[in-house]
Amino acid sequence: MADQQLRDFGRNVGSWFKSFPRNFPRYVTERLPIIKWLPRYQCGWAARDIIAGVTVGLIVVPQGMSYAKVAGLPVQHGLYSAYIGAIFYCFMGTSKDLTIGPTAVISLVTGELVAELAGKMTPPEVAAMSCLIVGVFTMLLGVFRLGIILDFFPTTVLVGYTTGAAATIIIQQVPKWLGVPGINNRAPVYTIIITMFQAIKSLSWLDLVFGLVAMFILLSIGLAVDRWGRGRFSIQLIKISRFFFVTVLATALSYAVNKNVPLDGKGQPIYRLSILKTVPSGLPPPAAGTLPADLVSEVAPKLAAIALATILEHIAIGKAFARRNRYQIDSNQELLTLGLANVTASFFGAYAVTGSFSRSAVKFQCGVKTPFAGFITGALVLLAIFFLTPVFFYIPDAALSAVIMVAVSTLISPPSVFYQFFKINLWDFLSSQVALWITIFVSVETGIAAGVGFSLVVLLFRVARPNFHVLRQVKDRPDVFIDASVDSTLDTIPAPHGVLVFRIEESTTFPNTETFKTWVVDETYKYTRFGGKVKSATERLWSDDLEVHIHGLRKTAHGTESNITDDDLPRLRAVVLDFSAVNNIDSTGLQGLFDLREILKDYAGVADYPQYFFELHFVGIQANVLRILELSGITRPVGPIALQEVQVLEHDDGSNSHSTSPLSRASTNNNGGEIRLQDIESDDGSELRRADGSAKGGNFNVESTKERPAPGDIGAAALSVNGLGSSPFLKEEGLVHLTVRDAIDSILVRSSQWGGANVDEEERRSTHKIEIRHV
Repeated sequence: MADQQLRDFGRNVGSWFKSFPRNFPRYVTERLPIIKWLPRYQCGWAARDIIAGVTVGLIVVPQGMSYAKVAGLPVQHGLYSAYIGAIFYCFMGTSKDLTIGPTAVISLVTGELVAELAGKMTPPEVAAMSCLIVGVFTMLLGVFRLGIILDFFPTTVLVGYTTGAAATIIIQQVPKWLGVPGINNRAPVYTIIITMFQAIKSLSWLDLVFGLVAMFILLSIGLAVDRWGRGRFSIQLIKISRFFFVTVLATALSYAVNKNVPLDGKGQPIYRLSILKTVPSGLPPPAAGTLPADLVSEVAPKLAAIALATILEHIAIGKAFARRNRYQIDSNQELLTLGLANVTASFFGAYAVTGSFSRSAVKFQCGVKTPFAGFITGALVLLAIFFLTPVFFYIPDAALSAVIMVAVSTLISPPSVFYQFFKINLWDFLSSQVALWITIFVSVETGIAAGVGFSLVVLLFRVARPNFHVLRQVKDRPDVFIDASVDSTLDTIPAPHGVLVFRIEESTTFPNTETFKTWVVDETYKYTRFGGKVKSATERLWSDDLEVHIHGLRKTAHGTESNITDDDLPRLRAVVLDFSAVNNIDSTGLQGLFDLREILKDYAGVADYPQYFFELHFVGIQANVLRILELSGITRPVGPIALQEVQVLEHDDGSNSHSTSPLSRASTNNNGGEIRLQDIESDDGSELRRADGSAKGGNFNVESTKERPAPGDIGAAALSVNGLGSSPFLKEEGLVHLTVRDAIDSILVRSSQWGGANVDEEERRSTHKIEIRHV
């Protein structure tokens, strides 16, 4: 299967290059979606887009400055990040709701990187460098369509580390919010808490008042609107714009408090509360970010965390709103857009940007119609950068911290979400907790790595230790087989004596092959007896404790009080493997099937008594798995040309069914048993040839007979196809069927026709003395 995928990939790449000149206009249109939707723009959409753009702009100005402080950067860098991402996405984005700009999680990781490189690079240099590298990495993923790597990051980890990052940001802002000076908010969370309580006596009461009042207003507006303004957009707009209004109000009060402050000995004003102070106006000159070679290994983990968080947030938010509004986004185009936006932004003083959930939700609530709203947002931020920066001077830090805390609180998932994970799957819950707590107490990149690593270990464990089932027939439903241990509400009966039916719920690959083989053999020991010659004490190996092992298995299966002997159990006649859940099989899994077949044959007694009947049957095989099994020779495509007459079989439960023959990729016609093989492409794409060297498509003569096959030819099923029917290896092959019922009917017919010493009449007429049950 992997070889076929590689060949398909190679053909697709080749055809893409050949058709590129012809498809270049279409390629440009796909890369710039605005070319498609702008000519169709309706005048009625403009009002909604303008409202959404202005509203988001009023939010992103205070949020951008707040998040820049979280990132350890001057506040203007948050504004630089806000306008470039919003405008860029208007031209290349595929979502009408998504808005790009600074976010809490990215700001937190960037702040950790700034603190780590303090003294080696200035904060703006760190911001530009990280933005450029993240942009290039994301852009390459989009160009080469490698969005598949996002599939390895489960939602539970995303929820866990996002909640952990939001909680970390809130804890970091508490000292500023309460007006406690001299606290290093880049220290570990527990250190911030301890030092804050130690310095609580030195807090500034005026900062505390500003912080508490700002928090009270923000929360009160939010709660009031949620209670009385549901379904009314005009009232919801008050909640949406509360950050802007609170920032304006706090700035006005701060100006009034600090208007006539005294001066110190150097002539500098002594402000009565902590404020932002000077914010440069205008845009910085373009400059490229650089990374010194000696710092690569030091910053690589943080840069990887920023890149992963950027990509995961953006795609997750985009898909969420696309599902809600019933449209599609192109993940690879989104990665390309996000990458180019970051690369461009890195030259203009920005730090890494990504999709913002809160601001995207605002656009959705405003009824945005197209990505043009992002252009309005970017233009509004540019106006603020050029004309409003003098006003930003008096914004109080305590109020800004309140804005940050309320804004990021929406990223914290409530306990009910984690409880839902717990109810659905314990491993999902644990992965979310690993990401959550390690993010809080260590760092974001470590939390992401630990959460993803834990999830991958769980995934590998599930592959290595999948579920296995012993199937039983539902009573009065001879065509339905289930695992009675999973659903005990239905009455079931075991398969015919000496026949065991197993199902594996995973692909058969190297991590689980040995486990599957051991489990099948142990289940066979439990419910069937050994059919070969019992070795004497001198013939056994010194380490042979198989009898003790089998005795322990049977006591576990049938009860410790039971005294099960071989006389109570049937001899193994056939094993049916339900492969309906097996989507792939590798070389190790294939070798495991060969080994399993030999072990089962020896246990059935075929090695000591060649006349004994034993067969390995397969059910529900996927096409790609069937092809591999056929190439290996462990099975063969026996045709649906019923070589025996259709017989009515009587089952143990007294019900009747018609016998069916195994599944094949050959088809019959009505000219007396002559069949034509369907076109089958070989591995290398060449035509399949017949034994005489002629091309495929010819007729193959089939001689049908109603005589009982001889023991040596039972694998051929009385079939001769250009001499293949006489192959001495056919009886070593397994048979393939559509359903378990087909397999069992085939086993009953074929074992009854085997004849000779293989069929013990007393055993054939008997039923199980011991039924298969599950402990």
